[in-house]
Amino acid sequence: MIQVTYGEEYRFLPWAASRIGINKFKDDAKSIALIKDEEILAVTVFDSFSDADCSIHIASNGSKRFLTREFLVKCFAYPFIQCRFNRITGLVPENNFAALKFDLHLGFKQEGLVREAMPDKQNIIVLGMLRRECRFIPLEYRI
Repeated sequence: MIQVTYGEEYRFLPWAASRIGINKFKDDAKSIALIKDEEILAVTVFDSFSDADCSIHIASNGSKRFLTREFLVKCFAYPFIQCRFNRITGLVPENNFAALKFDLHLGFKQEGLVREAMPDKQNIIVLGMLRRECRFIPLEYRI
């Protein structure tokens, strides 16, 4: 059985951080996980909250089985409907072509470049999605 689970940051944040390749998320991080038969398939993490924006990070177990419309709707409903943010921001290392392709497919737009922002001096690509651009939430919430 596949289920979407909220509020178990103690469990989901370390799992997502290890897949993304970071030590930990910011202290304000919240998560949404997709689980099938006790196996974590994917975790979406939100952090760096402001009045109008937050950062989004998506980690998976390496399969594409997590890409269900239901999961994506719930992941985008949190920042855009529940939090009423105008936008969300994603940061992707420039050599992570799979993540960049995935994020652009979801509807993110490339907005900029942060030069030499990684420990190995790699650049980070700044991606953004505005609430009105998100095809995963109902039309009445896109205004």
